[in-house]
Amino acid sequence: MAEGSRRVLLIGSAVGQSLSAAFQNAGFQAAGIDCRYQPIDVEANSLPRLIDDIRRDRGVLGANVTIPHKQAVLPLLDEIDPGANRIGAVNTISRVDSGLKGWNTDGQGFEAALEELRFEVSGKVAAVVGAGGAARAVVASLLHRADRIYVVNRSLRRAEELCRELGVERGGPASFAELARVASIASLVVNATPADLPFAASIVSPRLYFDLRSRKSNSGRLMLLHQGLAAFEIWTGRPAPAAVMRAALKRAAEAAVA
Repeated sequence: MAEGSRRVLLIGSAVGQSLSAAFQNAGFQAAGIDCRYQPIDVEANSLPRLIDDIRRDRGVLGANVTIPHKQAVLPLLDEIDPGANRIGAVNTISRVDSGLKGWNTDGQGFEAALEELRFEVSGKVAAVVGAGGAARAVVASLLHRADRIYVVNRSLRRAEELCRELGVERGGPASFAELARVASIASLVVNATPADLPFAASIVSPRLYFDLRSRKSNSGRLMLLHQGLAAFEIWTGRPAPAAVMRAALKRAAEAAVA
């Protein structure tokens, strides 16, 4: 890429397999924006320096942030959107007058995906497996909608921390040993971890198994698409070409499993 050309980065671990570049680049092209989406693997100890580099490089419009940096990046930014601050995780960075601003579009993407799947969570029991940045966004979006929210994690301390910080009052933290029991009483089970859940195939309509992994499930791809559409608009200030980006994501997902 020529020096001085505009870029949006994807910051995380093992991001070369991400489907985001395919549909974000299709969106930039369709909108006539000279910009390329570039995945970059970043170790935790290199994250502060990368954020400083982005701050200085005016050619970088912004970034997406994924596992494992969604929480660690918060104190490195100059401004945090109130929604992201409440969630305690950032998945999108934009350039503003004050420097770099952190946003969270994961919750918006999750809610839009549920709507597209025609699944109503109001008054139901939800189980969220995982306690990282994506799990925090999902729990925040379920607050005041689901009747109870259980957060299941291998580290019970992290699940307790998430519930305390986000104000989960009905349901609460659960150890991984309780996973099967909690999943059996939940109408919505959300996998916010990189691992398979052994009982996923047993969750059938009217219950919903929502796997956030975009390379593994339609639900995850829907969330990826919708959070990406919101991020595109943050970076560019323009409406996202949703139909073009949806088609590009579909092609990339099909190629990934071919």
